[in-house]
Amino acid sequence: MAKTTKSGVRVLDDFRDNLIIDRYDPVFATMRGLKLRHLRSENSEDAVTWNVFRSLRQIDPAVWLPELARRGLQRKEPPPADGTVLSLWLSVSPPPALLAGGDEGNSEIDIAIESPFWVWFIETKYRSDIETGTKTRPERDQVLRNIDVGSYYAGKRDFFFSLLVSSPVTSPVGAAKIDRYSDFAETQALLQDHRPDHLANLRGVTLLTWSDMAAVLTDARNSIVRTDEQQYAERALEWMQAKGLVE
Repeated sequence: MAKTTKSGVRVLDDFRDNLIIDRYDPVFATMRGLKLRHLRSENSEDAVTWNVFRSLRQIDPAVWLPELARRGLQRKEPPPADGTVLSLWLSVSPPPALLAGGDEGNSEIDIAIESPFWVWFIETKYRSDIETGTKTRPERDQVLRNIDVGSYYAGKRDFFFSLLVSSPVTSPVGAAKIDRYSDFAETQALLQDHRPDHLANLRGVTLLTWSDMAAVLTDARNSIVRTDEQQYAERALEWMQAKGLVE
């Protein structure tokens, strides 16, 4: 069953009806009520994130990482896939030196892909734009915050950040911030007061689209040997096509 809001958005009675995989995962038992309510909406970016990346997590990273890195990191040589782990909604603390200027809570990272040698944070947007500030720091936008906490979290490992959007048209502020922060000197200058390391491990700041993710899944489906993994990719692709996320 579903209801329709005044703006014409369908909202399902049960958030699980919005999911195509792992509907009864234990993570939902501890999730905030507001986040669960948002998962019921047909426009929920959390549902899109879960369905696409939870499906991708069922597939050998050696299959999908090269194409994802080619598109998202703009590198011909992908980072090594050995030991790669993909996590959704990882809670990450801010750099301790930042707290001297005012409290800031943990950041919830939509997608964290990491290995013993590198870390890649991906912030996902569906039909919305980025947050332009925090309660204590109105100028600290979501992209800058993710780069800051991600670089600190990565430690001595190489760090990459991508903003994943439907298109630059649906997330114009975010797209503009990516263009700005891809200039590492600009990013370092903005964070220099509490990052004396100058974010020395920062290796990339890029823009991804859901069409890119569909291409990654398509490439994986065509390369996979195991039937079960191929089915995960196929189901995710069919769902993305129904959502209009495939060009």
